[in-house]
Amino acid sequence: MDPTLGGERGLALAVVSRELWRNRAYVGGGALRELRRRYAGTGMGLAWHVILPLVQVVVYLVVFSALIGSPRDGRAMSGYVVFLCSGLLPWFVLAECVGRGSLSLLANESYLKKLPIPESVFVAQSVTTAGYTLVVYVVALLVLAVANGLPVRASWVLIPPVLLLFLAMCLGITLTLATLTVFFRDIAQVLPLFLQIWFWLTPIVYDPSALWPWTERLVAYNPPSAYIMSIRQLLIDGSVPGPGAWGWMAGLALAACALGTSVLRALQSDLRDAL
Repeated sequence: MDPTLGGERGLALAVVSRELWRNRAYVGGGALRELRRRYAGTGMGLAWHVILPLVQVVVYLVVFSALIGSPRDGRAMSGYVVFLCSGLLPWFVLAECVGRGSLSLLANESYLKKLPIPESVFVAQSVTTAGYTLVVYVVALLVLAVANGLPVRASWVLIPPVLLLFLAMCLGITLTLATLTVFFRDIAQVLPLFLQIWFWLTPIVYDPSALWPWTERLVAYNPPSAYIMSIRQLLIDGSVPGPGAWGWMAGLALAACALGTSVLRALQSDLRDAL
């Protein structure tokens, strides 16, 4: 790799990291305001943030219950509930980051044209909003695991570090997409289809070990797979991922953030004019 290119990416990552740290209060506060604004005027308020994903989980359970045996097999069903939710809930967060986050710069066009606020702040707000959602999902997932007979394990304390790396990867992906969407508006139209394909390439509703060997390898290299499989290992198996798995997750997060910040820095001079 060209050392100059690596240095430029490192510089871009450092600059954006400093911008986000200086504006951390604005990012966190803006994310909370976004959550309140999203459900303002509804009777259920923020409860919709839990109800809607819950309905989706139930739909997937009904559809895929045939794959886990007889409906009378309560043990298989309860195990699959935890298995499914440990994949679906992080996926909902990734889908929200990609779907809403990719439009975050366009949605804040008026602020970007009038105020000297770094572009990365608005993308980080969108990812932070999804991060608040992820906290609620994790609590619900742990309660669900205990309710379905899983014992509380010491390995569960390592779930938050996995999810922090997962959010860092989401931030990098969202930075890239949000920047490119300003210049190529068709990306917003293609993303829903891309997410549908990506969903089935991710081991959410199935165990990758049941696939053909070449397909299993393909799924293993799919970035979200590493985090979902590590969460399941910690939550369901009670074992800790090895150093290679942790290195892979950290490397994915760092690579995604380096790419996102590099794309933003490269196009930053023309970005506000393109809005």
